[in-house]
Formats: sequence, C-alpha cells, structure tokens
Amino acid sequence: MIERISTAYYRLPLEPSGDAGHGSLDTEELVTVELAAEGLVGHGYAYTIGRGGRAVRALIDHDLAPLLVGQEAGDVDALWERMWRGLLYVGRGGLAAFAIAALDIALWDLRGLREGKPLVALAGGTARPIPAYGSGVDLPKPLDGLLRQVEGFLARGYPGVKVKIGREDFEEDVERVAAVRRLVGDGIDLMIDANMGWSLGQALERGGRLAEQNPYWLEEPIIPEDVPGHARLARELPMPIAIGESLHSPREFERYIAERALGVLQIDPVTNGGITPTLRVLEMANQASLPTSSHYTDELSAHLLCASTNPIYLEKHAFALDRYLERPQVVTDGKVRPTDDPGTGLRFDREALRPYAAD
Repeated sequence: MIERISTAYYRLPLEPSGDAGHGSLDTEELVTVELAAEGLVGHGYAYTIGRGGRAVRALIDHDLAPLLVGQEAGDVDALWERMWRGLLYVGRGGLAAFAIAALDIALWDLRGLREGKPLVALAGGTARPIPAYGSGVDLPKPLDGLLRQVEGFLARGYPGVKVKIGREDFEEDVERVAAVRRLVGDGIDLMIDANMGWSLGQALERGGRLAEQNPYWLEEPIIPEDVPGHARLARELPMPIAIGESLHSPREFERYIAERALGVLQIDPVTNGGITPTLRVLEMANQASLPTSSHYTDELSAHLLCASTNPIYLEKHAFALDRYLERPQVVTDGKVRPTDDPGTGLRFDREALRPYAAD
C-alpha cells in the first residue's frame, strides 16, 4: 500500500541557450518525487525548461497524491488510469501529463525494486547498447561557437549530432547547417531541429533547401497540432520527419501514426505522461515498423528504447542532469546501455541539488 508521497522543487541554472520555439532559456526546473510503500521508496521526476514547474508540483501534492495514497502500488497501469481520469477535465496533456509522469516513473521504480528487476526487463526489452547523438540547444550561438560544440560531440565519439535551426534570417540556417556538414563529413549523421518555428509553407520550402545537406531527419518543423501538415511534409520532403517530445498522450501518437505524419517516433517519458503511456506508444511504433529515438530523459530512455524493435538513436541532451546524479550515464564508443540495478537506476544527488532548492 502506498503510504507517503513527497516532492521537492529545484531551479537549475543553464548555460544561456535557446531555440526557435521556446526562445531564450537559462533555467531548468526539476520536480522530484519519493513514493513510499511496503518499506521501499520509488523515485520519480519531471522537468521543465524554466516555467510551469511549481504548477506541476502543486498538481502532484494537492490533486494526484491523494488519489494514490492508500492504494496498492502493484498495478501501475491501473494507477496511471486513476491519475489520468482524476485530471481528465483539466488535463489530457500539458501540465497534467508532466505531473502524472513523475508519479508513474516512481511507481515503475518501486515495482523494479520490489521485483528485483531493472526497468528494461519490466518493459519487456533486452539490455543492449543504443547509439547516442550529441544535441545542443544552440540557436543563439555564433557559428564558431556552434562548430566548437559539434567538435565536442565528435570528441565523445557520437555517430550523430543535432543542431537547432529557425533563425530569423533563413540564409543563416543554410550557412550554419552547411558548415556543420563540412565539419562532420558524410560519415556522421546530422539531425536538424526547428522546434515548431515554421509555418507549413516555410517548412516545405526551407526543408527542401536544407535537404541538400542530407539531414538524417527534420524535427518538429511546425506546431504539433497540425497533423495533416506533418503528413504532407512526410510525403513531400526527402528526409524523415521526427516528432514526439511535444505529444502528451498515446492518442496523439496514434493519430500521427494513422495519418503517416512522421518518420521517426521520439519518446520522452516525462512529456509523454510517464513510462506507462510511453510503453504503449513504443508498441504502436513496433506495429507500424517505425524507427524510434528519444528526447532528453537519457537514463530512462536507455531502458525504454530497448523495448523498441528499431531504436536508432538516444539523445544526449545539452541540459544533461549528470552533475546532479549519483551515477551519471556512461557513454562508451558513442553508445549507452540501460543500468542493471533494480528499478530505473536513477538517483539524484541531494547534496548537489541542495543549493538550487526553491519554494
């Protein structure tokens, strides 16, 4: 039986960064969860890019925790449904998805601790190395700074790199992507990410021009609500369209798959509403023979992508939590593996977080 749920809230400083959809970024919010049941404690978390974290924590403390305390912890699927339905009127995505995710992650961690199994085994996957790519939030960087960042990715052995596009002057995007392609050569995969910054017309025209640099995928070119627009891009552009980090439920993914509106399905167990719905989404991808990748959530996604039939890449994000973890994820020869500890294997270093605690 679930006996106690506690949360904490932190504001973590970032190197000044930015992208076309979210603007300038200098803070990451982290909401951590501890869920106690039967002498064990499951750990979960949610994150934001500087706004909304207090609301996520309030939803957990005031609305979701009362739905879980006193319930049996074992049926994680049923508890996810209980939370989803409990916030149905104000939810079905957004802040509700983030809040549910933090608790769902803690429940899966607790299940792993209780059964003595790592998350990858609970997810039905087999532990294996997953290729990783270096990812920057680098739209404001001058060209020389962008190239230095990419050189750092290459030095770590990543077989792929991703850069942001969506500058006000599109010719700068063309110049920057071409410069990165010259730097990395033809043997490194190059992803480009517009962060929802374009209209459909712009995406068609600009995506066609950037195709000259042979991008491995074009990510989030337009707003996620425009599924028909994504379907048109998927039909008419030569590179795959990648999407998933801004989708908040399996139903949203289901529509994208049904309308053939994506070429690479990206998971994020925080923004997607938890591990429970993410596993449902991965099963959809398997049935549709879609390649999969991840957004942020490096440590959790190493487990979950092993439940995918075709996991092509894990994102090693610029906003890595490494300095706040007891055991940061290890990259070996440009690849990562899931941990073999029971549960998620993800534990925050509370002393490292302490200076950033906030109300």
